[in-house]
Amino acid sequence: MEVYIGVIIAESAVILGLVIAVIALALKLKAKPRSSADDVTIKDGVRYTKYGTEVAEDGSAVVSHLEGDIILKRGVTYTVGKENKVIPGKYAVLSASEKQGAFNLRIGNIVREVHHGDDIVLGEGETICAVSHPVILR
Repeated sequence: MEVYIGVIIAESAVILGLVIAVIALALKLKAKPRSSADDVTIKDGVRYTKYGTEVAEDGSAVVSHLEGDIILKRGVTYTVGKENKVIPGKYAVLSASEKQGAFNLRIGNIVREVHHGDDIVLGEGETICAVSHPVILR
């Protein structure tokens, strides 16, 4: 009987330790704001990201410049390539102005309106141009 009580106490201690670890991990992950700049990896010259939004809690645009961001000047056409300024991959498109939530981009020969925080995927050899305003690719 004493052996069973010892086993139950040991199992309870292990379960309590696991519950505390899960709670601590959940709090840590919840406290860290996710950004498209998090977890960026480059494999074989292609850019991979996990997250893609840059907005405040109220939904307004948040403009920040981080290491690795690419600024597209208005009217300048960039070619996507492994050896170029813009490499193939997924990017979050951010406005360079907090007051400008939507803007135009020309990808290839098509001009389309995009919004702050939208994701785009650029392939090898494509061209991109900020038509209406400067843009940040993250």
